[in-house]
Formats: sequence, C-alpha cells, structure tokens
Amino acid sequence: MKKIAITQRLILNEDYYELREALDVRWGLLFKELGFLPIVLPIEINIKNYFNEIGIDGIVLTGGNDLYRINENAISKKRDMFENKIIHYAISENIPIFGICRGMQIIAQYFGAKFTKVYGQVAMRHNIRINKESKYFKYLNKLKNVNSYHDYAIESISSSFLVSAVTEYGMIKAIEHKKYKIFAHMWHTEREDPFDDNEMDMIKYFFNDLEGVI
Repeated sequence: MKKIAITQRLILNEDYYELREALDVRWGLLFKELGFLPIVLPIEINIKNYFNEIGIDGIVLTGGNDLYRINENAISKKRDMFENKIIHYAISENIPIFGICRGMQIIAQYFGAKFTKVYGQVAMRHNIRINKESKYFKYLNKLKNVNSYHDYAIESISSSFLVSAVTEYGMIKAIEHKKYKIFAHMWHTEREDPFDDNEMDMIKYFFNDLEGVI
C-alpha cells in the first residue's frame, strides 16, 4: 500500500492560545477509496527523519490558509515555511508531489509564480479546457466540470511548468512540472460527493506511475 504524506491547515483556537492542525474528515474517505495509507505531516516534525523512518511514497499538499504573500499573518508564514521545506526535500529525494488548491499555489510560488485577486470563484463550478500535451490528458479530459473555492489565481508561472488545464475564459486551474514529478490543481477532490471516478483514476496513476520521476 502506498504511504502518502498529507499536510494540514493551521487553526488558532480562540478560547485560549493553541495553534492546531486540522484536516477535513473526507480526506480519510478519499484515501480509503484510493487504496493509499495517509501519513499526516505534523508541522513541527523533522522532515528528513520522518520520511526516512516511515518510507513515504508521495506527498499531497492540501488546501486551507492563505499564502503569506497574499495575507501577511503568522499562521500563513509558518505554513509557507514548512511546505517550502517539504517541496525542497521532495525534489531532492525524487518524491512525487500532488497539490490541491493552496497546494497548487504554494508549488507555483516556490517556482516564482505571480498571483492576482479574482472574484466569484468560491462555491461554484467550471468547465475546463485541457492541454493536449499534459501527461494526464486522458484523465483530465474526462472531467465534466470542477469545483472552485479560491480568491486568488495564478497570473503568470515559470516556464518549467506546463499549464494542464484552464477555465473556459483562461484562468489557470491545473499545472504540471516539465521535469519533476509534480502536479497540482485548484479544485478540491475531497469535496466531491460522490468522489469523481475519473479524478480518482488520475491520482492513482500519478502516484503509481514512475514515468517522470528523475
């Protein structure tokens, strides 16, 4: 069974000071359907020791919390720093990375992307256009439409990425690195009910296929 590490959002308890980590319970259901073993990543762990001890096969960077460059607060800064370390380590160790929503944003930011404020992108759905050059075209092209829960979008991205999918009016919704085993999209897989079989197949393919790993 694939051991896939997963990051969590940070939440500040308002009754008394306590910084907490949280994960939507639907992630557990999703991993069960995928046949993967979820390995939760506590933010204060030593990444190298944790990964070496457990033998992690891949990483999912999840949603929740703004990027620090978008919303300058201590929680966003702390999470940015942690996930940047994860991305750096994963690249150095050839560990696949799959990003969702904020996960896509932190990946894009790591490689120097610029962002822009967008409106009307929360709790809505989009039809998407798929780049025929994408490694995941046959899976992405089967998606009828996708959900949307974000206030910022990628304005420009490094040439080291292929834009995998855009909305009908050109907003970037999915990206893949041309060299490293990195793929990310802005929609929330875990919020679909029922889960989309086509996307499930794509995620399985991503983590089980070795093509593209350096």
